[in-house]
Amino acid sequence: MSGIIVECHDVNNIDRIIQQDAFPLVQVRNQIDLKVNLSSSSPQSTPTIERQPSVILIGLDCMSRMNFQRTMPETAKFVKQQGWFEMQGYNKVTDGTLPNLLPILAGLKMGDLCSWRMPDCLDRQPWIWKAYKAAGYSTALADDVPSGGIFTTFSPGFLQVPVDHYLHTLLHGIAAFMKVYMRFGHSYCIGRRLSISYVFEFCTQFVQRYMEEHGRPVFGLFWTASFTHDHYYGASSLDAKFLEYMRVLEGHQLFEQAIVVLFSNQGARVGELVELSDGFLEERLPLLHIYLPAWFRNAYPKYAEALQLNRNRLCSNFDLHYTLQHILQLNAHEFFELPPLEKYPSSRSLLHPLPKDRSCEDAYIPEHWCTCNTFISVPKTGEMYLMAKVVVSHINGYLMKFYSNATCERLMLSDLEKCERKLIFEEDGRETMYGSIATFRLRFHTIPYGRFQATVFHNRETKFLERIHVPDVSRLSSYQNTSKCVQDKTAKKFCICRVYVPPQNQTTASRKVDKTAL
Repeated sequence: MSGIIVECHDVNNIDRIIQQDAFPLVQVRNQIDLKVNLSSSSPQSTPTIERQPSVILIGLDCMSRMNFQRTMPETAKFVKQQGWFEMQGYNKVTDGTLPNLLPILAGLKMGDLCSWRMPDCLDRQPWIWKAYKAAGYSTALADDVPSGGIFTTFSPGFLQVPVDHYLHTLLHGIAAFMKVYMRFGHSYCIGRRLSISYVFEFCTQFVQRYMEEHGRPVFGLFWTASFTHDHYYGASSLDAKFLEYMRVLEGHQLFEQAIVVLFSNQGARVGELVELSDGFLEERLPLLHIYLPAWFRNAYPKYAEALQLNRNRLCSNFDLHYTLQHILQLNAHEFFELPPLEKYPSSRSLLHPLPKDRSCEDAYIPEHWCTCNTFISVPKTGEMYLMAKVVVSHINGYLMKFYSNATCERLMLSDLEKCERKLIFEEDGRETMYGSIATFRLRFHTIPYGRFQATVFHNRETKFLERIHVPDVSRLSSYQNTSKCVQDKTAKKFCICRVYVPPQNQTTASRKVDKTAL
């Protein structure tokens, strides 16, 4: 049994429900194995250096490090306590929720997957919780979006239950049985409770039953999108509640025993924050705080020193995945002692010092998402307009691979809003114009209305654009209500369905929308 729904009925009218509530239940599994493991994993009976640290990942969807400080100041104070390390150079690698979580949780890109629409595709991936399960950890997975969670929005999800304790199936059932109240674009309340409360009650029980009561190491991912995904200011109403959850977990000894990762997949992609002067950084620098318990810092002082050193150095989703792997191999004291990732070998554990001169290419961050580069504004010349037209042409070509013109409108360039050129410096700090490839960042509008940003590479000799990667083009205007006719996640960014009827003042209305698709 993974949960229950409780009802109170009117004694005079048995069909009338007076009160209704639901409760997730975490019951300890594998009792025989548990008794065997108690002697080897209990903090009281094991030498400090041999302890297995529990690992708890807590995720806030679409939360940049800047907006976290802006909208959740009380929680931001909490993670400034001793033992917490903020990774200020943490840079996302792509666009979207699952595409950014996949490198963290599996060490892969979307292109590395089998066809993720296949029923068993997700089951066959090398998820990090499988490695923790093989190492003797109990595992859990939860998110607070019953109708379209991390793994079920654009795919069939898992055929087999992926972890020991999986909240999504229960939450989906509760939402089908009880009333759902929508706010911030998601299921804000299910029944009489906030959606997020189910996740944190589930997390608390998981920590309490396994870690606190039995001393068993655990690995869990607890993800929330209901407050933060579609509205950047939604987190401000979550701050006090989130801090309360942290205090409850603190009371159950979470921070005495576990490594805790508070993180996000990306910042806001549309809305007012993108319009700010630092909107480029807002979208690309997600939240990442890592907590090391006191016993771990004492047992592995070099790892704590490395995290402190790495706070302002460039890192990516792949490095976070590599760090999670490193926690299972804590005897790898030097970076060359840790087996490299097969597909992304230059990834580095955050528990080892990162190179000071590390590049986005080293961290597998594509040029379009890299925040290390300096750009300057350039005039909107005819050549710039031509580049934007070529990008729009490639977008139309990409859509034609999946959908005909009968499904999606053909886009045309309407206006070029902004042009920027990447600066390249010599060793003496002076700008150089040498080299045949110039990098430009273009922000433009289309008809029907769409607002996009693309990074392009212009060959000065051939006058052609090179390496146009359409999936990396950013959509800066909402597409939640305009792309429902297609299912492919990337195509959704670009498709404006022919059946969609735009508002009378299309441009103004579109810019006011503050929602985006999952």
